[in-house]
Amino acid sequence: MANILICGHRAYAAHGLKEVLTECGHNVFEFSRGELKREGNIITGPVLEIDKNSLFNEQVDIVVNFIFLQNGTIKENEDYISSLLKFCEKHRVGRLIQISSISSYPNSASIISEDSPIDLNIELKGRYGQMKVAADFKLEQASKKFKVNVIYVRAGYITAVDNPHPFKGIAYFIGSKVAILIGDKTATLPCVKRDILNSCLAEIVTQDKPLNVYLIFEKYNTTKYSYFRSQSDAFIIFLPKKMFFFLVDIAKILHILSERHICIIKGVFKVNLFDNRRTVQNLKSLQ
Repeated sequence: MANILICGHRAYAAHGLKEVLTECGHNVFEFSRGELKREGNIITGPVLEIDKNSLFNEQVDIVVNFIFLQNGTIKENEDYISSLLKFCEKHRVGRLIQISSISSYPNSASIISEDSPIDLNIELKGRYGQMKVAADFKLEQASKKFKVNVIYVRAGYITAVDNPHPFKGIAYFIGSKVAILIGDKTATLPCVKRDILNSCLAEIVTQDKPLNVYLIFEKYNTTKYSYFRSQSDAFIIFLPKKMFFFLVDIAKILHILSERHICIIKGVFKVNLFDNRRTVQNLKSLQ
């Protein structure tokens, strides 16, 4: 049995993880932003000062971190990671599992595996990708000064029946019966059900020799279109890829759009191939 802290337990992606870990016999604590307060194993406080939170009295063996400050600045996300690492040192945490994303990888990568480097051209990514890359890179650099073992879990699009925004970044609805797909039929969207992700995390927390990076999704060749069709029977309009690429190339020549905006526009059509065989071999929940 381990003492496990879930940071960001109110996040949509974290729902149900406590119950899965508890059923496995672990003692689970939860932390999210809020006033300095503790009720049982639920602790709140300023996220940028988690290392100074006086309400953590127990040794923590493992931290699973879902927190990233989506509406914050890059620096605030980096400051949170620094505070989290100080927390890990203070409480003698042996393993930090960072919930990352496949958005950390370059849009232009032809094939992505557990060894693929993250995209360091942060200025060319969309806001979500920027925040994820900034947190991962800061953690990768700063963790070298600490003894905690950092594991990166890069999951695909997380699905669940209670997803409050099931089509965000995938389709834009015009009324209730017509939608514009943000991309075309070939744009890839690896997906994973949230309960499968929770099962994978339950395995990772106890593995003797975990991988440094896990790529977690159920089918690597899932597309935005196939996902949309599994969720809606609305009439769908596809964005014309060739026309969009032609227009943004013209805009680039005329200096109408910045390089970042061009990359973001082309990114909605990205087609990445994934090779997560090592992840599958190490996690029964994906087999």
